[in-house]
Amino acid sequence: MQGLALTIIGMSVVFIILLLLVYVMKLLSFVVFRFFPEKEEPAAPRVSGGEAEIAAVIAAAYAQMK
Repeated sequence: MQGLALTIIGMSVVFIILLLLVYVMKLLSFVVFRFFPEKEEPAAPRVSGGEAEIAAVIAAAYAQMK
């Protein structure tokens, strides 16, 4: 009977510690994002040559492989 009680107590303690760990991590995440928000960098303009340039590159690579 002692072994069963000890097992239940041990598993309960581990479960409670894991729950505390989850909530502490959530709180820490909230605090970090609240006081240190991520700086949004402006998006760099995308330079796209279009489908013709992509087709030319593919054709050049194919011709080089032959």
